[in-house]
Amino acid sequence: NPQNLQTQESTCILPLEFPQLYFYWITQKQTTKKEKVLKDMGVVVTQKAASCHLQAKTGDILHLHYSGYLKSNGKLYESTRENKEPYVFKLGTCNEKDRPECLKGFEKGVTGMCAGEKRKITVPPKLGFGKAGRKPDVPPDDTLIFNIELVDIDSF
Repeated sequence: NPQNLQTQESTCILPLEFPQLYFYWITQKQTTKKEKVLKDMGVVVTQKAASCHLQAKTGDILHLHYSGYLKSNGKLYESTRENKEPYVFKLGTCNEKDRPECLKGFEKGVTGMCAGEKRKITVPPKLGFGKAGRKPDVPPDDTLIFNIELVDIDSF
């Protein structure tokens, strides 16, 4: 009976597709805006520390060198490399609005670093200077890329 055959075929196809659809459904997670922003942020360890007895955490005084680039055109907009002494700041404290330690992405990127470690940090606009940018050198909504070398940590 052809009608009976069609029913059997459709019942066979449904169970074969169902596990695939179910697997897709359980493995796909709806991301919140916050998760998307964090996903857009990238942290790559370019050089591990020889030893790591202390990791940077909120409240520590960090001594580091950094170079900040614009992702849009690759232009260097700020660097501490020409200075003899490293840049020093307290992690989790923002004293001057336009300083890198005030950027959430920079702060998240250096947290957990060890003295002697180097990282490349990609900071999306929402964790950087955002819609306002930083005149005259950082345009609005630009992603920032930092090359960071943590020289020392003072932990209290």
